[in-house]
Amino acid sequence: MIYATVQDMVNRFGEQELIQLTDPELQAVNATKAERALEDAQAFADSFVARVYRLPLTGCSKPAPVPSNPGAVELVAPPQITRVVCDVARYYLYSDLAPEHEVYLRYKAAERELLQISEGKAVLSCPWGGTPGTLVAGDAPGDAEVHYGFSPRQITDDTLRGFA
Repeated sequence: MIYATVQDMVNRFGEQELIQLTDPELQAVNATKAERALEDAQAFADSFVARVYRLPLTGCSKPAPVPSNPGAVELVAPPQITRVVCDVARYYLYSDLAPEHEVYLRYKAAERELLQISEGKAVLSCPWGGTPGTLVAGDAPGDAEVHYGFSPRQITDDTLRGFA
């Protein structure tokens, strides 16, 4: 499942900014460069999300009515993962940012949100219904059982023989 598209980035940040970030000649959005940033951002997000959800995510059931089927739905990424991936991809498209720059701050916020998801302190949600994906373990993020395996050790004169 694709979490975000170039059009999602245009909708969020404006076409002019994406043109400036992707095309040195300032003619049009270079979709190849923007898609590469989105792919890298999705891989970054997956590295956190995979601790809680099996990949690929199954997606949310968003209504997509058409005249022939008013009850039709489409599977889409959870909205917050789309936002996070767009923010990370935008950050990747910039070459030099000050720590107080809005793009950098949004990237750091996205990173914190992904960390919260990976630790089970936040969840991916589907506002239209359905579930974003199958949990790795447990009934809810953070509920996975942990199994321990210890071997009994005995310290005796025979096991310590030869040690000084």
